[in-house]
Amino acid sequence: MDTDQLAPMPHDWSRALAVVAHPDDLEYGAAGAVAAWTGAGKDVRYLLATRGEAGIDSVPPYECAPLREAEQQAAAAAVGVSLVEYLDHRDGVIEYGPALRRDIAAAIRRHRPELVLTGNYHDT
Repeated sequence: MDTDQLAPMPHDWSRALAVVAHPDDLEYGAAGAVAAWTGAGKDVRYLLATRGEAGIDSVPPYECAPLREAEQQAAAAAVGVSLVEYLDHRDGVIEYGPALRRDIAAAIRRHRPELVLTGNYHDT
């Protein structure tokens, strides 16, 4: 097997859960694949750790969160995703640890995906 080649993406799944930190994270690199999957009848759901309240410098967090949520809902709908769930961790101060792992694990148990999608912003 050539180790420079990635394994082909499986097609024998019906439900996926995309897990990211902020609204708009999925639109950078995954939205095209999500649109193709939902267009093929797959059930793709979004799980966001935050509501993105720290995402606009000139807007206070209590005003920013509803704006970012609305943008995310519209973006999800545009690619065929109807379910967007927020874990309500505070944007800008998410810490890796038991609380975050617990919340993501609980969501995986609730949604029961066959495929979990997340981002990798490294070169490889």
